[in-house]
Amino acid sequence: MKKMQKIFALILAAAMLTAVFAGCSGDPDDKGAYLFMYLAEDPSNINLDPAKMLFSSEAVKFIGLMFEGLTVMDDRGRLEKGMAKSWRIEEDEEREIYRMYFDLYDTKWSDGITVTADDFVFAWKRILQPDFHSPAAALLFDIKNARAVKEGEMTVDDLGIAALDLTLLEVTFERKIDYQRFLENVSSIALVPLRDDTVDYEPETWATSTGDPISLTLLSNGPFAIKTLEYNRGAMLERSIYYRLEGKRGENVMKFVKPYRLLLDFSRNLNNQVDAYTATINGTVGEDNIFFLGSLPADRFEEFKNNAEIKNMLSAYSIHFNANHNLFSRAEVRQALSLALDRNHIAGLAGIGVNPASGIVPIGIVGETASGADFRQENGELIPLGGDRSKAQTLLQSAGVSGGSFVIKVRNDDREKAVADYVAEVWNGLGFNVTVETAQGKAYSDAIFDLDYDVMLYDFQSTGVNAWSVLAPFAMPFSGGAKAYNPDGGFYEDATHITGFQNDAYDALIEEIFLIDDNKERHEKLKQAERMLVELSPVAPLYFNTSINKAENVSGITYSRFGFPIFTKAMLKNYQNYTTTEAPREFIQ
Repeated sequence: MKKMQKIFALILAAAMLTAVFAGCSGDPDDKGAYLFMYLAEDPSNINLDPAKMLFSSEAVKFIGLMFEGLTVMDDRGRLEKGMAKSWRIEEDEEREIYRMYFDLYDTKWSDGITVTADDFVFAWKRILQPDFHSPAAALLFDIKNARAVKEGEMTVDDLGIAALDLTLLEVTFERKIDYQRFLENVSSIALVPLRDDTVDYEPETWATSTGDPISLTLLSNGPFAIKTLEYNRGAMLERSIYYRLEGKRGENVMKFVKPYRLLLDFSRNLNNQVDAYTATINGTVGEDNIFFLGSLPADRFEEFKNNAEIKNMLSAYSIHFNANHNLFSRAEVRQALSLALDRNHIAGLAGIGVNPASGIVPIGIVGETASGADFRQENGELIPLGGDRSKAQTLLQSAGVSGGSFVIKVRNDDREKAVADYVAEVWNGLGFNVTVETAQGKAYSDAIFDLDYDVMLYDFQSTGVNAWSVLAPFAMPFSGGAKAYNPDGGFYEDATHITGFQNDAYDALIEEIFLIDDNKERHEKLKQAERMLVELSPVAPLYFNTSINKAENVSGITYSRFGFPIFTKAMLKNYQNYTTTEAPREFIQ
């Protein structure tokens, strides 16, 4: 009987192995699908530093493929494991000890070096350095001494985080906190681990293009790694054989990441990408195949929208006023300029399914409960979508402002420039002298961080999934701004919001919210904070960004709460027909 059981077990094991290899076509050289796609705009001129992703919802799509934090949140608001395969809480109220321990998956960086708890320690300490700018700092302020470190009153060595061993991260808190909320906070794509030897070696350029092709110092710990990236040409992201290792290296690589390569072509315009996609789904096989579209031209949105996946990107394309500029130092003027704009018209100019902005917190930010209505629904319409020019003129008259000259700075993008031209036209109609100036790449991002503009248009990207991550950085103590050291006084100067905005009453409200533990009370106060911020208008959100995704021949694509697609389980139908073409595109060589 035992002999028969052994024989049956061997037959069963053989059958299972046959099934596994059949799924990979039985060819030992078959590594999986090549997914040719249009994911997002060419990232060669975008800073892909996760801690600095402030102004491009397109950059988020790439960062989400390459990096992974302790937790992740899906588009339904479900919190899932990321790099942390488990966590536990330690509380001792008598000794006032409140801690969390995160046990990490066995994962390696894309160059084969182990991802350790120290990599999280480094990344978070970097964000909390006084001279480093990142609004994600507010997501870490529950950690013991985090605020004192950011203020320059303590060093990063005093911060309540420690790597107890290679894969065990200890986080100590100032007080008893809402641990579930902290798990939400660390799902931020700004709080992913980083390697100190890479970042410190090239602190300003490690995540940007330093030549053509790009200098490949951008190591990643996520499911895909950049192998090639050439401006205006293409990029190749390849499945990491080091992602979530089990057993021997690469033994279970297809268990967690199915596609072999994601191939992006930047040499064709978006209309040509759509044409190639249409030909592909109609059965054409060739080197121009496109299996996934991550955007559409505005004039083709109606053609494709009915069977597209439209996801909120947790970002708002916004006007940012330089609060240090004489014209924009008063809330009445900023509010008037915001009220004068017809956001329905602006959304029509942008096209591609964007939603006119009815508040500062974008659609998709979690509400009182992550699985319930989102924050935007709960706090309602705070900005009249059709505009109110009459009220705008009244506010300007009460402020004693009848005109003035200034420049709107915008990216060199046709859609964004059309929006900027409309805004300038409306404001010129109010008596101002407004011109539009374009910038691109590093010059554009430097202008944002250096406050080198009068008015700037860019994506106001949330660093987290909750309203706190959007609203807290407008308060000076929570701005995450880079502080300048004052050698005479021996202290760091306070840093305002990135726009230069600061308001004492708003600062006090955010301080109050920070100390509230009850979720319902905290949520009501956050709604109050947004209403106050709309009145103060340091920014004027125009529309909420969306991601339009089409993939008729690809199954298994899921989405992050941040709106970017996740391809780890993506399956391309009959992919062997496409990965064996004789002339693959040049940029994948």
